[in-house]
Formats: sequence, structure tokens, C-alpha cells
Amino acid sequence: MKTIRNILQKTPNALLCVLGALVFLLVFYTLAYRTPLTDVWMAPNIDNDEVIYNRQVVSVITHGGPQGYFGYQETHADIGRYSTWGPFLIWAYAIPAFFFGAGVNTVFWCNIVFAIAGMALFAWATKLKVWQQMVCAATLVCLWMPLNSVFSGASEALHYALALTIVGASVAVYRNFSYGWLIVAIVACALETIFRPYALLFWLFPLVALWNREKRWRILCGGTALVSFGLALFSMTKLAAPYFSGGGMDFEGLRMLLRGDLVGAIQYELEHAAKALRTVWVDIVPTVQGDPRYLGVGCVIFLVLVLVTLVCFLTDIRRGRPYRFKAAALACAGLVLLVLVFMYSIAPRHLMLLCMLMLGALTVENASQFKFYLPVLAILLLPINAERSSLSTRFPEMETQIAAVETALTDSVEARQSDDPWDYTLAYAYDDDVFHGYLYAVPAGMGIEFDWNTYLADPNNTIYSRYAMVNHGTDAEKRLLNDGWQELVSTEDLVVYERM
Repeated sequence: MKTIRNILQKTPNALLCVLGALVFLLVFYTLAYRTPLTDVWMAPNIDNDEVIYNRQVVSVITHGGPQGYFGYQETHADIGRYSTWGPFLIWAYAIPAFFFGAGVNTVFWCNIVFAIAGMALFAWATKLKVWQQMVCAATLVCLWMPLNSVFSGASEALHYALALTIVGASVAVYRNFSYGWLIVAIVACALETIFRPYALLFWLFPLVALWNREKRWRILCGGTALVSFGLALFSMTKLAAPYFSGGGMDFEGLRMLLRGDLVGAIQYELEHAAKALRTVWVDIVPTVQGDPRYLGVGCVIFLVLVLVTLVCFLTDIRRGRPYRFKAAALACAGLVLLVLVFMYSIAPRHLMLLCMLMLGALTVENASQFKFYLPVLAILLLPINAERSSLSTRFPEMETQIAAVETALTDSVEARQSDDPWDYTLAYAYDDDVFHGYLYAVPAGMGIEFDWNTYLADPNNTIYSRYAMVNHGTDAEKRLLNDGWQELVSTEDLVVYERM
């Protein structure tokens, strides 16, 4: 024991925080998943957005960026070739991706790295004691969904890591002003604002931390916030491909207001909010009745944590305990929720990001009260979301088809050596019963157009992509054959055509 104690005393705190985060994630993974971590293969069990993330990231680490266009309905960004998220998020993933290579699981491994980094930075910045780290870990397990998102191909792990970093660095600045931690807080806030513009509100944390400091630091934060928000808007409008019709932020109410139609704008926004809340209610009711639904579970987690944070906040005000970071977290949660209800959609991934802010604030200001709120979280949340499950492993039939399609596309592209980005782009018939996991067959560097199968089947719609992936015997395939497209490769589950 003495030897171990001496080793720990000589080990830098930052390294201990990294090791602690790594051990925690490994323990959680072992308890939550049956699949050995080394056997995970994302292709058979992947969300459609996740494969687009992956193909863009591998294009950066293999070719410096996409050679073809990423977009929807045969559209692309005004500047560049990236999809609806723009290049900045993809570049952020490309940094650790260089160590993992261009594979199916590239983003999956990057997410684990980001999660470890976020938790370690939070613990190091806030100087959490071991028991406080255990409280934070137990609270995170009760929430469950954020941890579940780490072991996926989505981008949520990076957002959650940045949220924890924002809280942790802001706390460090507040307790003992440090140029280093202020820079960390500013960079984390700027990145998250660029990735998700509503994160402009997250600048409340460094501003709260600097409230009693020199005015120039608050001006620095405010100025950087505006620059990052401007860059986010530029990325959304110029560097990102437009999403499907009806997707993305809904600014129609704002447009009506700018045209002078105040009554119409209010009515439009109320109708939008009513529709969003009805959708949520339909999922919340069965969830609390014992039939968990994805959206319902996310909303229940969010509402329970808001209530716990609010109770702690009010109690701390009355008893004269610290509460400023809970106030910032609750303000962000309330304002962002309004944005989601009136202008976007209430999705669990956004709600969990807000939960990470509240988790950080609770850990810093109320860890000693865990005996009161942790049992509440465990009793209310674990029964609806804690579940031991399995992740996908290699599926030989699918792997064989992916290899065949990748070989055919690679040979065709290399034989042409064109300068036209459309010659490096494949149109995917979404909802044509071709599983989107087969898009891993698209060679690194090639672009993907996510098109509705009905869009590709309509002869009035121009297909700019050189290649198209459709299902056998579908309307989309008939349209391609009528237009003179030639079969490039055919497998059991799909067929790829080339425009001649």
C-alpha cells in the first residue's frame, strides 16, 4: 500500500484524472454492454447520420477533405463539399482520427477519446476529490443516455465533453483566476457555438466566473462569443449543404415578424410549439407508464434533472451556499428549450447536452448533498433507461457486399481521374430498403448525396451524382435504367449504377 501511495503521489493530477475517466468508462461499458470492445463493428447497427460523419472524417484523413459532394437531394454547400454540419465538426474529429485510421469504427474510437478528455478536464479543472468524482460518475450513470451516446458513431460525445470542459474551466477561473483555464473555457465555448449556434448561451459560464474580475475579460468573452456565433452562421449558410426540406432550424416566424406580420408570426410559433409538445407528450405518457420510448426517456431525464437542479438552487439561495453555476445551467436549459420548442425540434441529444451543464454545476456546488438527490435520480431514471445491451459485430454477408461495392467504385473512380466533384459522388436512395450501413462501401474521399428514393425516381429531378445506390426492382432503379445508366456492381441487397 505504501508503494502504491508513493506512486500516486508522484503521478501528475491530470494523468490521474485521465486514468480515472478511462477506468470509469471501461467499467460502465463492461456493465452496460455484452459485446467485447475489440469486437465492435459499427456497420450493421448505425444511424444514417453516423455513416455520413464517418465518411467525411475519413475523407479528411485520407485526402485532406471530400473529393465529391456531401449533401441532400443533389444539393451541396455554397463553399466546399461538406454536409449539413459544415467542416468544423468534421475537422475536430479528424485530429484524433489520424491515430485510428480510415475504418468503420473511426468515429466510435474518437468518441471514447473525447469522453475521456472531457471528464478528465472537468475533474482536473475543478480539483474534484475522489468522493466527488464518484458522485459525478454515479449521477452520470443515472442519466445513462449521455454515456450510451459515447459508444456510437454520432457526434454527441464531443458536445458533451465540451459542455463539461466549459463548466470545469469556468469554475477554475472563478476560484483562482488563470489565463490557461480562461483560454480553455473560451476555446470550448467558441467551438460548441460554432458546432451548435444555440450554445452562444453557454458563454454565461465564463461570464459568470468573471463577473467580479476586470471588465476587459468580460469584453474578451463577449467579443469572442459574437465572432464564434457569426462564424457559426456563416458555416450554416455557406459551408454546409442544406438539409432535407422541412429539416433544420425554422425561421419562418422570424421572417413573418420582419415583414411586419406580428399576429401571423405569433400564431405560427404557437402552432409550431403545440405540435412539438404534442409529439413529446405522446412519448412521455407510455414512458412513465412502463413502456420507455426514446424521446420520452430523454424528456423525462431532462425534466427530472431540471427539478433536482432547481430544488438545489432554491435551497442554496436560502442557506447562503454557492449557486451561480446552477443559475447559469438553469438559464441555459430554459432558454435553449424555448429555442427547441419554437424553432427546432425537441431531440434527446440536445436535452442531454443541457443535462451535462446541470451535472457539472451540481457536482461542483452540491456534491455534498448527493445523499438527497442521487437516490431520487436513481429511483426515477434507472428503471426507464438502464439496460444491458449488445453492440454490433462483424456480419460476414454484409462485409462481403461492402467489399465488393468498394472495389467496384474505387476501380471506376481511379480509371476516370476527373476534376468534377460530381464524378466522385454517389446518390443514395434513402427509404429504398437499402440499409444505410452499406454506405461504408463508399471509398474514402467520395461524397454521398442522401436523396429520397422518390426524388431519384422522379424523371423531372436531375441527378448530378455519377453513381447511384438503389434497391433491386424499385422505382428509382427503373428511372435509372430508363435514363441509360449502366450497372456497376450488384449484390444481394443493393445495386450501384453509373451515369454514362
